[in-house]
Amino acid sequence: MKSYKVITIISIILLIAVIVAASFFGIYRKNEYSVKDIVPDYLFGVEFSNSRVLNMEVDDSIESTTIYDKDGNEVTEQEEGVEYTEENGYTTVENKVNSEDKLTKENYEKTKEILVNRLISLGAEEYTIKQDTNSGKIQIRMTENANTDIIIEDLNKKGTFEIRDSETDEILLDTSNVESVSVASGQSDTEIGIYLQIKLNKDGKQKLEEISKTYVETTTETTDENGETSEETTTKEVDILFDGEQYSTTYFGEPMTTGVLDIRIGTSSNEETLQEYVTQASRMAIILNTGELPIVYETTSYTESANITDTQIYIAMCIGIAIVCIMFIYLIIKLKSKGILAFILQIGYIGLLFLVLRYTNIKITLEGVVGILTSIIINYIYIYKIFNNLGADFIKETTLKISIKLIPIYIIAVVFTFNSISNISSLGMTLVWGVIIMYLYNLTLTQIVAKTIQDK
Repeated sequence: MKSYKVITIISIILLIAVIVAASFFGIYRKNEYSVKDIVPDYLFGVEFSNSRVLNMEVDDSIESTTIYDKDGNEVTEQEEGVEYTEENGYTTVENKVNSEDKLTKENYEKTKEILVNRLISLGAEEYTIKQDTNSGKIQIRMTENANTDIIIEDLNKKGTFEIRDSETDEILLDTSNVESVSVASGQSDTEIGIYLQIKLNKDGKQKLEEISKTYVETTTETTDENGETSEETTTKEVDILFDGEQYSTTYFGEPMTTGVLDIRIGTSSNEETLQEYVTQASRMAIILNTGELPIVYETTSYTESANITDTQIYIAMCIGIAIVCIMFIYLIIKLKSKGILAFILQIGYIGLLFLVLRYTNIKITLEGVVGILTSIIINYIYIYKIFNNLGADFIKETTLKISIKLIPIYIIAVVFTFNSISNISSLGMTLVWGVIIMYLYNLTLTQIVAKTIQDK
């Protein structure tokens, strides 16, 4: 019987050691010529990591100039030797990128709304956005990560879609005809095609049907002077443009009556390549779905260091270690030799909590740290009560009493989890997982240890 108890305790201690090692040091696997930690990294809030600051100012540059003669007619071709000055009866008008009629409070607010929707859809982890409604200036602060440059690139895009006549540049369809955009795929032989599927509104549907009947490939027979006939093929094509840049040139094979236009992004049988096409198409869909920016901005960005410095983190770690030592000393004083097992179980809980936080991708903010510390303290009290009263019924007398007293914590955790503010949400989620892990951990490992040392 004594051997069984020793084996049980040692097995649990070894299991805890594995959990702690995986949590704080990681799990490494050989990857070609190197080793890689397969445990996900922690996600830290902007307080603990660098942030990117994006400043957006209304572009006041001049796009072009238009010259009018004394009769108000536009001069399309300038003649050599003619001075187009006011003295000679000419008027020069500077056309700005943003005309004055666009610079309104409504357009400023609309721009901010579109940018917020893009930030959310593009997966910006944590951000703040401020706007001066008088000047239209916008400042966005977001967490620095591998996707930051891509997000900034997509924020700057105008969000326009056009179909033009390849010869005359006449606009046949534009963004105003778009109802929604999504990503679609289709199988062709051994390859899979990724498409940007554009669903048009009622007006756009009619226009697309007309365009698809006009811009086609036609074959006509001609007869020369010798009476010989030959076939001549002519193609009337359209250009597809995104953000004013030509994406492709094409023509239609048959009338399109569904009001849905599929634009091919790429085809491949390679999974990695297909994922790249899906990502590209998804970004394009997000930009078009969030709307066309009414104002053009000039942007600059810079990286800002974390608010909490390495020195402050080091000091906090030293304080944390000191508190853990005090916890250990208190358990030894109060529980004697049983305090060692209680402390090992407490360390195991901390390790498991941090491991779960890695895998659940919870963003750890300052408020989240408060949630973690609260969970650790609650678990410490729980374990102390278990070992301080081993003769009591584990479920009814210890766990039930603890669970009833923690009802306010449950309410706070659940309410805060669904809060839209990331800092508050971090507090809620760390508390939720802290409580769930506390019960699962203690109802298994801690209960086994408690019963093992209690049995005679």
